[in-house]
Amino acid sequence: MRQVPVCIDGRLADAEATGVASYARAMKEGLAATGPAPLVLTDDQRGRFGTPNPSMQVIGRRVRARLPKPVPLVRDTCALRAADIFRLAHVRFATTGKLLRLDAPGAPGIMHWTYPIPAWIDGWINLYTIHDAIPLVAPSLSQVQPVALRRRVGALAEVADRFLTVSDAARHEILAAFDLPARAVVNGGTATTGLTPANAPLPSGLKPQRYFLFCGLAEPRKNLPRLIAAWRASGTTHPLVLTGPDHDAAHGEPGLIILPYQERAALIDLIQHARGLLFPSLAEGFGLPVIEAMALGTPVLTSRSGALAEVAGEAALLVDPMSQDAIADGIRRLDGDDELRARLSLRGRERAGDYTPERFGERLRRLHDEFTSDSRFDV
Repeated sequence: MRQVPVCIDGRLADAEATGVASYARAMKEGLAATGPAPLVLTDDQRGRFGTPNPSMQVIGRRVRARLPKPVPLVRDTCALRAADIFRLAHVRFATTGKLLRLDAPGAPGIMHWTYPIPAWIDGWINLYTIHDAIPLVAPSLSQVQPVALRRRVGALAEVADRFLTVSDAARHEILAAFDLPARAVVNGGTATTGLTPANAPLPSGLKPQRYFLFCGLAEPRKNLPRLIAAWRASGTTHPLVLTGPDHDAAHGEPGLIILPYQERAALIDLIQHARGLLFPSLAEGFGLPVIEAMALGTPVLTSRSGALAEVAGEAALLVDPMSQDAIADGIRRLDGDDELRARLSLRGRERAGDYTPERFGERLRRLHDEFTSDSRFDV
């Protein structure tokens, strides 16, 4: 098969606390493990994701966004780069409804956009990842504006060579929600990365195997009010630890331990020492904490439907996420049955073997092979 350059967008290259950032790191590691390391598409805003810009820079971006000419990229041994391309792409689409066209020097390649960013590299294969269709399927569970997302994906469909997603469940919902043909969307999966623990003392006097854990944002889809009520109803004497941003509303609840955002290695410590990970979410495209806990040997309780059931397989305790009683019963079983926890720990480690960077990279390389005979590479 012909070797062609592969590039990944670096929009979240220095971010840690998002699922998209984890996905991008997994893609980068997976490709590097199965072939040449990919290029990274980057700009001068790297490391400033979410940081406000000076007003003059904002004005200048609005002016540039209306210009129809493409943005030239500079290429070196490890990157494609230009100034301010990611924010510029969003402003251009918001103000004109047009995608930002990028021109890359040298031989054309395959561009992986790890999120539906409204941009494309002219002459390259452009692959866009849509992580889920939750904003359209269940808008009350998401903060993403469904109309804006539908509009953006519709525009990208005109230039996309394929859309990727992370589970079969997400693929089926995306096909229906965006009215795309079946061949347009591929389940490429994802992988676990960065599972090295800090091996430091646990916070708040926590002891290994003596607490249950939830990690993630306090979004409506995470089902936290029902989880907390079920944990109380279960009668367990072990505390429930919530870690991640935005858990202020749960402060003051007796028995709950609220931890702020944890550095990656400290979070891995928390997961691997938990009695169980409790993750009965209402909607996920994949559910990365589930497979991370499995890889670390931690028993998992999660939802019996959708992507979570698909990812967990028979390696987790599956419950109805809409039933407080079912969640409470699951917590009681996980709490009181040593044999069940040992069995789930073993099965979980085996299941996590399907989600290594190497496996992810192999799936991506097979997809790339479908495009290597494309006439765009006849240069």
